[in-house]
Amino acid sequence: MEMYMGVAIKFIVAVVCIVIILRIIGQKELSQTTPIDLIFIVLLVDIVGGMIHEKDFKFTHILFMVAVWGLLIWGAEKLTKKKTFERLIDGKPEIIIENGSVNSQLMKKENLTMQELNTQLRKKGVFNIEEVRVGILEIDGSISVDVSREDFKQ
Repeated sequence: MEMYMGVAIKFIVAVVCIVIILRIIGQKELSQTTPIDLIFIVLLVDIVGGMIHEKDFKFTHILFMVAVWGLLIWGAEKLTKKKTFERLIDGKPEIIIENGSVNSQLMKKENLTMQELNTQLRKKGVFNIEEVRVGILEIDGSISVDVSREDFKQ
């Protein structure tokens, strides 16, 4: 029972520390998560998971590791504010559909299938690729579309 209490207390301390760090650095909405944010989340899960189950880890170790994690996120956020690093870290939106024509090179580069592309378009209410004037593959993997529909013109 003592072991379970120790794990629970370490977990609670880690969660509280993470919430505090995220409030301090002003983490953005989950829907705006970038690839670098995902890397930091996976690292945090691994760090906290390892520390919670390790008997030799003390609360100060948890505090230290979460603080280091927070500093890394803060540093990455500051770097992405500079144009030089923004595209390197976050990537950039790219045109994947232009006048109904799909950029197959970009699809291959991004490992995107036609089925996945069509799924994204249907979520936007587009059922025919030929209706798309411009389709932009955003850095979060979603697709923004500008559609040309004759039935909407008056």
